[in-house]
Amino acid sequence: MVELNASGGNGQEAPSGGSGRPSGRGQRDSAYRGASVVHCEGLAPIVHLVPCSYCEHSFDLFAASWCEHQDDQPSKVCPHCQHCLCAHPAYAMAHFWRESPGVFRDRGFSRLFLFYL
Repeated sequence: MVELNASGGNGQEAPSGGSGRPSGRGQRDSAYRGASVVHCEGLAPIVHLVPCSYCEHSFDLFAASWCEHQDDQPSKVCPHCQHCLCAHPAYAMAHFWRESPGVFRDRGFSRLFLFYL
């Protein structure tokens, strides 16, 4: 399993036991509770935890569902509070968007909203 670090940069192998979660105790272990691993055909399974801007719970960005509010640039739905970022004021501002790194493009992100890093 590959885990993306908070800066959205390089993937790192995440230490894991038989459950696919880190084997160590502490904050990293608790961050993985409830996170599912996305298995895209031909791609390494990845967990990318991001905090929700509304409820502040962390969720796996790649496992979360896409919203249906915008056809041109949908956002991900927080599984805890069921909010997406489409209505967030920063979502409409160009300086909060960047070209997606390959690992994000491979998983459906044509552009990357910086709140997802």
